[in-house]
Amino acid sequence: MAKTTSAKPSASAEEALKGQKKQARRETKLMLEIEEANKDLKKAQKKQAKAQASLEARNTSLHTLEAKLAELRAQSLEPEIAAPPDRAELERQQEQAEMGTNRPHLKQGPRLSLAKSNTIQW
Repeated sequence: MAKTTSAKPSASAEEALKGQKKQARRETKLMLEIEEANKDLKKAQKKQAKAQASLEARNTSLHTLEAKLAELRAQSLEPEIAAPPDRAELERQQEQAEMGTNRPHLKQGPRLSLAKSNTIQW
């Protein structure tokens, strides 16, 4: 007698198929989680790169300001170097010395005096 096979798969084959489907669902779920984690990682890396660039720009700005401050302080500590007077200045000083005064801001002119009657006398 010949054995007839039923169209329905055996119980063990059915169990194996269910196991494979379960495995495929778990793999799909993990692959989606991995994709999401990769997206989050790339987003965090971009954010970190942007923050690093901002940090470097601020650091550069700080160093520039510190250098300007140091330069300004160095300039204020340097004694002023007087430029040698030019020929016209030397002649003017010599003329003033001959006139008896070495104060260019004081001019020789009429002197005012107030009398007791508060009138101006020249």
